Amino acid sequence: MLALVCGVTVSCTPGEQGEQTRGDELGERSFEEPVEHNLDELTSRIAGLDQQIRSMIGMAYADNLEQCRLAEIGHRPCGGPQYYMAYSTTALDEEALLELIAEHRALQTRFQQENDIVGTCEVLPRPQLTLQGGRCVASPTAER
Repeated sequence: MLALVCGVTVSCTPGEQGEQTRGDELGERSFEEPVEHNLDELTSRIAGLDQQIRSMIGMAYADNLEQCRLAEIGHRPCGGPQYYMAYSTTALDEEALLELIAEHRALQTRFQQENDIVGTCEVLPRPQLTLQGGRCVASPTAER
C-alpha cells in the first residue's frame, strides 16, 4: 500500500510534465521518490563522476614538479579521502576538476550516511608527489 501511495505522490508533482527543475539537474530528489530508485541513481552518478575525474586527469603529463597537484578523491565513512590521484595543471581546467571532485565527495558522503555505511577507519597515508618520466605520480610515503 505504501509503495502505491509513494508512486501516486511522485506522479503528482507540481508543474508541467517533463519540466526539469534546478534540483533535478543537480541530482536532488524529493523525499517522496522510492528509495530504490534514488539508490541506483546515486550509485550510478557517483561512478560516472569517478570516471569523469579519472578521464579528466588522464596521464598527468608535466614539465616540472611545480605543475603537479594531489587530489583527494571520494570519502571514507570514518573520514578522509577514498583515494589520492596525482594530476597536472598543464592540460586541464583545474577549477572544473575540483568541482567534479567536490560533487563526487558530497554524493559519496550522502550515500554513506543515507545507507548507514561503515568502514574500517584506517587512515590512508598521504602520498608524495613525484615527477617520473614527464608524468605526475602519487608515490607511497616511507611512513606506514
